[in-house]
Amino acid sequence: MPAATRNGNAKVLRNSRVIKEIPRLSEIELTNTSAQQLLVQSPAPPNTPTPELVQVTAVKANPTTKGVEVILQTTKGEQLQVTNRSAGNNFIADIPNAQLRLPNGDGFTFCSQKPLAGITEITVTNLDANTIRVTVTGETFVPIVELYDSPNEGLIFGVASTAPTQQAQPQTQ
Repeated sequence: MPAATRNGNAKVLRNSRVIKEIPRLSEIELTNTSAQQLLVQSPAPPNTPTPELVQVTAVKANPTTKGVEVILQTTKGEQLQVTNRSAGNNFIADIPNAQLRLPNGDGFTFCSQKPLAGITEITVTNLDANTIRVTVTGETFVPIVELYDSPNEGLIFGVASTAPTQQAQPQTQ
């Protein structure tokens, strides 16, 4: 460590290193990669298939012994990939490369209000041009949802009630 002494308010350093000359811009060796080359992404190879947009032509809600099944009807249910998460009391599932489209090509939205105890709403909507969103809203808890594939029907969301079950109380007379 260099020795330092005080001379008034100034600090004098002894044995400090001399700073080398700073190279000039013309002396710096440039690489072959330009910023433009780094920012431009190369396109996909010419024969890369783009994923087919799966059309869901109907949404049905069928009651079951455990709750309700929400069926996204399509002949290509095996192609649907689901990304799910929860936020607050909501179960949210996004299905990319899919759209709600009636057989005539019109878009639609499915909504079921209070389909069972503990569930306030089930909605199925087009989130954007390539994604369907399924939202199941619980009254006080995140709903219990199971996913099933059905070759004949499409993708099935099995929604169970989140309401606490009441046990039968013995009656007194």
